Amino acid sequence: MIVPMNSLEHARKNMVDCQIRPNGVVSPDIIEAFETVPREAFVPKNLQNIVYCDDAVPLDDGRCLLEPVTHARMLEALAPGVNDVVLDIGGATGYSAAILSSLASTVIALEEKATDLVFAQCIWDSLDACNIVGFKGSLIKGCAKHAPFDLIFLGGSVTEIPQDLVRQLSLKGRMITIIRPPGSVMGQVTIIENLGEKGFSSYSLFEAGAAYLPGFEPQPAFTF
Repeated sequence: MIVPMNSLEHARKNMVDCQIRPNGVVSPDIIEAFETVPREAFVPKNLQNIVYCDDAVPLDDGRCLLEPVTHARMLEALAPGVNDVVLDIGGATGYSAAILSSLASTVIALEEKATDLVFAQCIWDSLDACNIVGFKGSLIKGCAKHAPFDLIFLGGSVTEIPQDLVRQLSLKGRMITIIRPPGSVMGQVTIIENLGEKGFSSYSLFEAGAAYLPGFEPQPAFTF
């Protein structure tokens, strides 16, 4: 069943008013982004009727769109600015990059599947999100040739802080992700800041659950 467009717009407003605002998201720019970017455009038609529920939306290959509250709270903590260059890792069908496009100067969207990037590019074009550049590549390697980045957003869980990605941050640059230890259902949304010669700092913000991003899954334990 496909939900009528006016119902989807109403559901989007309810998502913001009933899920995002009550959970501490106060940035007018972030709220406006979630109010205006059509989340339903970034999922297959058979999922459009559930896209504004307070849960992650499952996609192919175990991927998902983050739960709206988790997504919005992560962005509120990351606090993107209009001059920031952002690396968006693992956005799948492109919704995360579309949300970021009105919040930052440039968004580099890194995804492993060419089909996802083709799909996403069509939607970005329809939304006139001309500051998004999609790249195909390994998520765990990041996009070193275009580094450093002011901000890095990982749209899913990882088992530990990805050191290679920390090195792609500018000085005082920040990365946000969900650190989810092996065997755990939930993880901790964590901000990591590049301190240059002093290494990096990190601190946890709140508990959240999300699927592991490709390449960041727990590795099988070695057995004899």
